[in-house]
Amino acid sequence: MPMTKRKRAKSGRSKRLKFSRKRQKIVLFIVISFAVLFAIGIYRFINYSKKEIFHSFDNPLFSQKYLVRGVDVSHHNSYINWNQLRKQNITFVYLKSTEGSNHKDRDYKRNYKVAKDAGLKVGAYHFYTFGKDGKKQAQHFIRNSIVKSGDMIPAIDVEHSAINRSCNNKELYGKMIKELRNLESTLTKQYGKRPVIYTNKECYRMYIKNNFPDNPLWICDLHEEPGNDYKNWVIWQFSHTGKITGVVNDIDLNYYRKSFDEFEKLLLP
Repeated sequence: MPMTKRKRAKSGRSKRLKFSRKRQKIVLFIVISFAVLFAIGIYRFINYSKKEIFHSFDNPLFSQKYLVRGVDVSHHNSYINWNQLRKQNITFVYLKSTEGSNHKDRDYKRNYKVAKDAGLKVGAYHFYTFGKDGKKQAQHFIRNSIVKSGDMIPAIDVEHSAINRSCNNKELYGKMIKELRNLESTLTKQYGKRPVIYTNKECYRMYIKNNFPDNPLWICDLHEEPGNDYKNWVIWQFSHTGKITGVVNDIDLNYYRKSFDEFEKLLLP
């Protein structure tokens, strides 16, 4: 049966309406896509900007708030002129001494001597290997580290790495915590003070928060200063890409949380 004019008109309006709705959906999709991409771009720009300002002690946001400055190094660092660091008001340095139960940092003893000669307060840290015998790791640190009166309290580095995988398995997690307790308690007995624990946001929540509530904390956060979640934090590592005169390539930068007088609490009697 042939289509009447009225039916043809109605059919035409229906097609135009469908086309209009389809076009609106396309336009809406494009607008939303651009809005999402713009938001992502702004977010990345802000994070990038934050990262960029965390590379020196010259940022007035923090340099006027935290007056006690420090660095931490291992054999991975290139040449360091320790006297130049002291002239730039660097107060302290943590040096990597040992890792696991057999690794020794090849530059530790030389760095200890020259840093002390330059007038810096020096501490040693041990890189904890997850789940391995904690007492053996502690004894390895004690045998190979120079820890004297007036030096900084030793520190334990607790973080994920190529050898320290995330402990999601309950049994592995339990062993990891048990051996870390053995390491921590052995060092406490040896030096008479609880060791400082170095960690980051993720590892703090996973391993430290509910297991080591009384240790002073050395928090790594490259984006913002530590908040109230870390009630015991005393040192903030804010950069892995520090720029300082007298240092070749990058160096880790740190602030001590409190005053010069209170810094004495981080030193061994």
